[in-house]
Amino acid sequence: MSYPNRYDAEIIWQQGIDYSRAHHVKSPQIDKEYIFHTQGVAKLSELLAQKMSLNEEKAYVLGLLHDHGKRQDERQQDCFHGILGYRDMLSQGYTDVAQICLTHTFVNKDFSNEDYSYPDHWLDECRSLLKPLIYSDYDLIIQYADMFFEGLSCVTPEQRIEGITSRYQLSAQQEYSLRQIVTYLKTTIDNKCQCDTYQFLQIIK
Repeated sequence: MSYPNRYDAEIIWQQGIDYSRAHHVKSPQIDKEYIFHTQGVAKLSELLAQKMSLNEEKAYVLGLLHDHGKRQDERQQDCFHGILGYRDMLSQGYTDVAQICLTHTFVNKDFSNEDYSYPDHWLDECRSLLKPLIYSDYDLIIQYADMFFEGLSCVTPEQRIEGITSRYQLSAQQEYSLRQIVTYLKTTIDNKCQCDTYQFLQIIK
């Protein structure tokens, strides 16, 4: 199977948390935010998959492990966390999870480096790895669910963008690109779910 079952995924998830705690100095707040975020993305992904008549367990697993690469310090490794997660999941034979580790950040495979605040050599490697991948509805679900969490709160994607823009000092172009992505994702997922997903997920705008 190209992804672990829920039980094994939760073991991998916990091992990633334990590894990070043992090898990197992170504040308890960051630790809590990672747990809240990954569990939240998993649960929202499961709900969206159910609405779209997709495999709910697969969506949950992919959501839970989408940030697996953050078990390592990407700045210390000088490597994007998506690539770190991609490599580790590939080594375990979980190709679907490996793909999600990469695609959750890049709605458009043919992105412009100017749309992101990461170093160019990280982005260039991501673009090369993304090129042969074929996106599925699971990629869309995780990309969308990933936008509903800021700190220890469940928020609208618009509020998430405000947080990201402030935290990473994004340029006006980068903020605009994020807003375009959110509009595309919401419209696409709304159509596939045949409902307003903010209402379905009980998100207060």
